[in-house]
Amino acid sequence: MVISILTRTVRSKDRAQWQPQLAAVLPRIKAVLDDAPGFVSVEYLWGVHGEGETAQITTWQTLEDCQRYVRQGDAATVATLEEAAIPTAVHPDGRWVRQTYEVVEA
Repeated sequence: MVISILTRTVRSKDRAQWQPQLAAVLPRIKAVLDDAPGFVSVEYLWGVHGEGETAQITTWQTLEDCQRYVRQGDAATVATLEEAAIPTAVHPDGRWVRQTYEVVEA
């Protein structure tokens, strides 16, 4: 399994505003992800400090599945959907950072 964590800071600093915006776009995001080969799951996180930090964590069966998702445009589609619903903070605070990890069983 491979975990991909995409972090960014959004303009809204209010989780009560962010959460319904995410809920409204999540069905469209899930539709894209569900069609991606090797997709396992997605979850979203809100930073505990209330500064607008968010994370999207996707789980993939293989590294190749994750790379295909990023390189063939599905990740860009999801990012466009997210950005339209939940705008990113202005530069430099709003940069998008993706880190990918292989799951190691303990």
